[in-house]
Amino acid sequence: MDKLKGFIYRCANGLGAVSAVGYIAIIVICVGDVFLEKVFTIRIQGSYELVERCMIIAVFSSFAYAQTKKAHITIMMLLERFPRLARLSVLGLTSVLSVGTVGYTAYAAWTQCKTAHRMMTMTGILHIPFWPFYLIGSIAMFILAIVMLLDTTFVFAAIKSDKINKIVTKEYGMILPGSKTRDGSN
Repeated sequence: MDKLKGFIYRCANGLGAVSAVGYIAIIVICVGDVFLEKVFTIRIQGSYELVERCMIIAVFSSFAYAQTKKAHITIMMLLERFPRLARLSVLGLTSVLSVGTVGYTAYAAWTQCKTAHRMMTMTGILHIPFWPFYLIGSIAMFILAIVMLLDTTFVFAAIKSDKINKIVTKEYGMILPGSKTRDGSN
């Protein structure tokens, strides 16, 4: 299980690197476009379309990476006050709903990719096809769904295992009764 988790998390980390490259490209295009306009009064042809495409890559690729770092917003203030079984059951059930939602989003992006490819849709100025970006979004959401599904199995396993419960509690930043608070005091 640890090897599988390690592999999936490495894939998500790879997507994080792709996301960083997308954000850097956005910055370079925007700064370059403004610089060229102010200094030489010329514009980068289709800069808006390029930034849009880079944004799709950057945003969708960041989701799975953020999930590995538990950086998505989770409201634990109320949940951490529940007994262990209730706390982990509610967290697990909401995680199952999240996996289903993300999985459906990945499927919808895949369907949109096939439609855009079949219809040969592209941007208006540079004629960049849409389908590769829908494909990237679909793959990124599919990997996010896998990461979330793996996390969900750990949440349900934590119901029975004290060792896994400690890992899940730490990963989700929960403060349990009798443990130290977020600021380090009792």
